Amino acid sequence: MFFSTLLVAVAAMVVVEAACPAANLISPCKCKEVMQGRVIDCGSATSSGDLVKAFSNDLGNNDFHFFEMIKLSGSSSVADLPANVFGGKTFHWLWIGPSDIATVDEKAFSGLEATMLELLMGDCPKLTSFPFGALAPYILLSTINLKNNGLTSMPVVAAAPELAHIELEGGKIATITPNAFKDVPRLAKVDLNRNPLTAIQDNWFAASTSKPFYVYLEHCQITEVSAGAFSGTLPSGLFLAGNKLTTLPEATFKPLLDNMVSTAALAHHNQFIDFEGNPLECDCSFKWLATQTSYAPFVRKAVCSNADVNGVSVMELPADFFAAC
Repeated sequence: MFFSTLLVAVAAMVVVEAACPAANLISPCKCKEVMQGRVIDCGSATSSGDLVKAFSNDLGNNDFHFFEMIKLSGSSSVADLPANVFGGKTFHWLWIGPSDIATVDEKAFSGLEATMLELLMGDCPKLTSFPFGALAPYILLSTINLKNNGLTSMPVVAAAPELAHIELEGGKIATITPNAFKDVPRLAKVDLNRNPLTAIQDNWFAASTSKPFYVYLEHCQITEVSAGAFSGTLPSGLFLAGNKLTTLPEATFKPLLDNMVSTAALAHHNQFIDFEGNPLECDCSFKWLATQTSYAPFVRKAVCSNADVNGVSVMELPADFFAAC
């Protein structure tokens, strides 16, 4: 299911340009011809040596559309992606399912600099590092998805010119290098849902992008967000559902909401901050937000959880609630 919608998305975009190579040339991998193009399926590979062997031969036309390494059941035992593992063969879409991959060499994808559009490596819990700093030469790379990986920190991402989506849902990331995303010029989405991020620090989400920018931090156990966490290009959408925020500091959230208010007339996309499921303890510190009606369209599901206002939306708190403030 992780990869199923992608074939639909690219259907009819490309045509088959050449027949598959002889089976003995790419064993234990297999080639299949589909409407979308030629697919090299290495689900039967058991080591990186198998991959190197499969791609060591001249295959005639060495340009393929899809590389996939997805076992029908269980995880692949391939443990690493060494330098130049594809031996000069090129792909547009690379889909790697559950595996034991623990290391990816910074030159693993050499030869794909002008062809790789998307890299999906889902369910690689042993993967504790990835060469984000070596992505700049990949001029067409749009999406990198390392869902359910073993990374514990987020390093700086190089300025890949078309990189829009960085998706790391369900990992172990607890810290982010300041300015990790700042050099990515067309960044549109950072998804860190379900990572153990508890306190969002200064410049973790500094950005300088020409695209509307969305940050997903749902179900991360977040208790606080620093005033300097977001800078440069401010997010058009911030998803904070299911965290442990009890207060919404003015220094942190007012600049984000002011930006949404000021750009609303020109924006052709949704802008909001989603606070659903946070145990907000409403008191005088919420006055700056609750009494500013212009913020209402941009605040979603911010609901008090304390005392007499339990279940009341922050934006609907009565005026007399702040009478003693």
